[in-house]
Amino acid sequence: MLHRALLALVLALMLAPAARGAGPGFWRLEGTAAFLEGEVENLSLDSEARLRLGSAVRTLFDPETPNAWCVARDDEGVLYVGTGNDGRVFRVEGQEGRVLFDAEQLEVHAVVAGPDGRIFVATSPDGAVYAVDQDGEARSFFDPEETYIWALALDRGGDLIVATGGEGRVYRVRPDGTSETLLSSTDTHVLSLALDDNGRVYAGTSPGGVVYRIDRQGEVFALLDSPFQEIKALAVAADGGLYVGAVNGGPAVPTPPATPATTPPAPSAAPAAEVTVTESFAAVPAPGAVPLALATPSSTPSPTAPRGALLRIDPDGTVEMLWSSTDDRPHSLALTARGVLVGTGDEGKVFRVHRDGQWALIASLPGQQVTGIATRDDVATVLVTSNPARLVTLSSAAAAEGTFVSSVKDVETVASWGRLRWEGEAPEGTQVRLETRSGNTSAPDTTWGEWTPVGAGATAHPIRSESARFLQIRLTLVGRGDATPRIEALSAAYLQRNLRPRVVSITVHPPGHVFQKPITVSAEPEILGLEPDPLDEQNGDRRPAGTPSVTAFSRVLLRKGLRTFVWQAEDDNHDALVYEVQYRAVGDERWRLLRKGLTEPVLAWDTTAMPDGRYVIRVSASDGPDNPPALARAGHKDSASFEVDNAPPTLVASLVAGATGRVRVTARDTGSRIQQLEFSVDAGRWQQVYPLDGINDSSEETYEFVVPSNGRPGPRVVVLRVSDRLGNVATGSVDVP
Repeated sequence: MLHRALLALVLALMLAPAARGAGPGFWRLEGTAAFLEGEVENLSLDSEARLRLGSAVRTLFDPETPNAWCVARDDEGVLYVGTGNDGRVFRVEGQEGRVLFDAEQLEVHAVVAGPDGRIFVATSPDGAVYAVDQDGEARSFFDPEETYIWALALDRGGDLIVATGGEGRVYRVRPDGTSETLLSSTDTHVLSLALDDNGRVYAGTSPGGVVYRIDRQGEVFALLDSPFQEIKALAVAADGGLYVGAVNGGPAVPTPPATPATTPPAPSAAPAAEVTVTESFAAVPAPGAVPLALATPSSTPSPTAPRGALLRIDPDGTVEMLWSSTDDRPHSLALTARGVLVGTGDEGKVFRVHRDGQWALIASLPGQQVTGIATRDDVATVLVTSNPARLVTLSSAAAAEGTFVSSVKDVETVASWGRLRWEGEAPEGTQVRLETRSGNTSAPDTTWGEWTPVGAGATAHPIRSESARFLQIRLTLVGRGDATPRIEALSAAYLQRNLRPRVVSITVHPPGHVFQKPITVSAEPEILGLEPDPLDEQNGDRRPAGTPSVTAFSRVLLRKGLRTFVWQAEDDNHDALVYEVQYRAVGDERWRLLRKGLTEPVLAWDTTAMPDGRYVIRVSASDGPDNPPALARAGHKDSASFEVDNAPPTLVASLVAGATGRVRVTARDTGSRIQQLEFSVDAGRWQQVYPLDGINDSSEETYEFVVPSNGRPGPRVVVLRVSDRLGNVATGSVDVP
């Protein structure tokens, strides 16, 4: 079992993939995933992984509170912001803001501006709707039994649509305060609402992730039973299509129901349908109609499933996934002439998604979540964020300057830096500036060096940051008028500091145990590690040209006089290694070369030409194949001592006088202890004999035994066989009258 375990260990080491580190390394930033890992400010990243100047972002108002949940704009352009932890509504005109309403409840999750100047405010956790005039006078307008009110919408007839949580319901509240229930969902919460031009109401739920449609007659139809847990936002397009912001994972592609329903069905009751996927930067199938089985929402989504997605439900019921992300989750939607704006968390990003699935990251805001968006064609887009709460404007014009700060690159060891270059274009009058900084802690801190400029221009320029293990890049784009640079990739070269290889362990296998190569070029078994003697110039390398290098071995063979050594070596630079093996006798300080130029961590040594005794080998590992001679380094390790004993023991046998059939045997060995004595009578089976002292523990042992008669008269021929600990065998015989 021990030999099998050792064989398995060495086999695993031999089969391990070799990640070779010859020459310089290159850190290449290319593709949406690489750029999205960094931080962008005033830059846009599109679905074709191009960085350019993005929309200018300007802070409009700071309500000095942790959370802002919603924003609404009235016909005069005045903004109303609902906040959390203090339950306030701020009235913002220009850049001036004041508290319009301070509720007794903690949260204001929805605000809508009425045509008569009144503002409807939804509060939680003691769910109620208040009507607030421009002077801040408030009265209770609607007070349902539910704990939460998540969304409000105002239809053209002046009716207020209210979505609640605790019990997932949708209410219609008329101007006189009377109400009716439009939907009693099987889900706990109705999180989002939208209205179309025909007066139909759309509602999104949680935790089932269902989208309902309610017509003017009160008929309810489940448009989509998604595998996502929450429908956070809804928006109706001019062509009647419905955009859906869904979050919290699920399968890579959501599955919509296709069967009409007059009452709200349970989420599991909807049949499967076909889904057309048009674009995604998550792990989703390629574009095309993909039939899918119905997926049930899961509280533990797969790590590869999107955390958020933008879906579109066409008027004919076709569902498309236009955008998805394993990192970003939609919190708000808004329709513009240039596409759908998607406000996300938890990094405060704003994406613009087009009908054909093309998308662009257009802004990164100061808050962690973009919770509300207010748009109007004649004015700048306004967004609110949470953690912290801010009211910001997003200009349609490009920013004059923007930056990208990369993630931190770990090159695993201290490295010297080469050149940094960018790929793309810079129109005349625009600028591309590059800077780097380095350090030896995984996160930049005060021990890191300062940002150091890299030479300007499209050609590669040397990185001047100090040699270190970690590197970070900062890219700055400067525009001119409507012209903006465009960056498609960044590439930085580095050379790891060469570290000394380490020989971790050396295994000395039992005498005579060798391993057969799995692939041989002759009829005879080839022994792994048994190479020609490098000191014999006539031998050379006898491996036929084109023979593949040995990377594994199979069964154990026995070959007298051979000793197999297997070692494990490591190199932190992942360099290819070459090995040299030396030996010395115990007590002798001189090392003598045994083999050199070995590329595999195994050696079979023919010890028959060596004097008997105890020896030690030294294995040296060099990374010379992957480094210039002046930079190559080597490490070594010595094995435990082992015996070389190729001489067989001797034996002297005689009959004991006066004792009929009794034989006395003395066995001696000059190199190791006696292992055992066996005898065979008249070519019969071998029988073991124990020494007079009862234990085989020395280089000389004495044995006595009586030859069995087996009930047959006449003389006997007794054959003796003695072996030492290293497997050397001697034989003899004695005639017994």
